[in-house]
Amino acid sequence: MMNFDFPGIILNDRILSLEDLPDHAKSQLELELPAWERGIYQFMLDFIDETDYIVQQSSGTTGTPKTFRISKLSMVESARLTAKKLGLKFGDKALLCLPVEYIAGKMMVVRAFVSGLNLIWEEPSSMPVLTKHGMINFCSMVPLQVYNSFSNYEFFKNIENLIIGGAELRNELLAMFRDVSNNTFESYGMAETCSHIALRKISGPTPDKYFETLPGISVETDERGCLVIHAPYLTETIVTNDLVECIDNKHFMWKGRYDNLINSGGIKIKPEELEASIAKVLDIECAIIGVPDEKLGQKVVMVAESESNLDEKEIQGLLKEALPPYHIPGKIVTVNELPRNNSFKIDRKRLLDMLLNK
Repeated sequence: MMNFDFPGIILNDRILSLEDLPDHAKSQLELELPAWERGIYQFMLDFIDETDYIVQQSSGTTGTPKTFRISKLSMVESARLTAKKLGLKFGDKALLCLPVEYIAGKMMVVRAFVSGLNLIWEEPSSMPVLTKHGMINFCSMVPLQVYNSFSNYEFFKNIENLIIGGAELRNELLAMFRDVSNNTFESYGMAETCSHIALRKISGPTPDKYFETLPGISVETDERGCLVIHAPYLTETIVTNDLVECIDNKHFMWKGRYDNLINSGGIKIKPEELEASIAKVLDIECAIIGVPDEKLGQKVVMVAESESNLDEKEIQGLLKEALPPYHIPGKIVTVNELPRNNSFKIDRKRLLDMLLNK
């Protein structure tokens, strides 16, 4: 067992020492638990074993999934920074409703170890059950979960600290939190950085415009305009493919993915920015994809999530009033449901394959 300086963990109001945890976890694994819950206990065993790293796979939504090692000590230091930023303390109730196979889910468990949080969990789904837990001090969710669950407004009033990450936030979702007085943050991070390295408060009438890095973390941009991350708990500098606007070495605005850029007739289009602009005009979930085109190089295609077919000309007419001419989607496709991965992010690669093979 690695020599950590935390005494144990609290699971559903039960305090377990590091010495008692292995037997408890193994006894739970002998029961007929669902796979998602077995994964939580297995990760706890993996985290406290003799190895000094875990093996993690990226989500694959921004490219081919890759497997790499993450230092357990780096995970611990990242968790400490989050606890410091949010003021998390021993006995605070933390709700895990994300898949533990991804770094966001794993880090919820690590934060419980580090800060002595009382960890409870629900089955990961696009609409987790949130009503039975009373006051929650800390929770992490992806945008789709928040959007689907917001009808249960009382839950969001009864959560002290909520972080939302994994995908860009729609303006509609941001607007939902204008009347919520808790601490709700959009997070920025990835598996390589042990989850988030920066937060942006979105709750209340005056949400923050820029992400602010956690204590001790600094950022800059490279020659492409992409974010470069310097974190003391990481062994190397992280160079990302995220296009950002930095105002100093602690604050930045996310603009989109460099590898998602669409070059349509020589015009560079950021799909994420275009999706945000469309969301201000149309009340539908959509994704913008660049499809190969002999004349333009790439044609802008809008894929809308709708149970009924949409009038392409009508939508293009509405968008022409709000968008530059070269940003108007050349084609509009309707699907019943946008493809998503297990962490509920839109799977752009699979979506492009769907369009090319349609």
